[in-house]
Amino acid sequence: MLLLGRKTALERVAAFLLEMDRRLTPTDIIALPMCRRDIADYLGLTLETVSRALSNLHGRGILGFLGPSQRQIVLLDRPQLASLDLQN
Repeated sequence: MLLLGRKTALERVAAFLLEMDRRLTPTDIIALPMCRRDIADYLGLTLETVSRALSNLHGRGILGFLGPSQRQIVLLDRPQLASLDLQN
């Protein structure tokens, strides 16, 4: 996460999700500890950019959402998500 300034928005979100996956759970479901606005602030992005990045990853089949709040994310393709984190 040190080189976030050199990453695209999609790469930042991918790196964040991979870090949360490593920290929070051994399963394929990540219960995000913060809302999208907080994620955006943490990554130096706008709320809309984070939402677009998550929608992009969902559209690619890399992740899915559980529940109405969409704060539980199912990692469907961890290797493809990791490939987006170019500084990994």
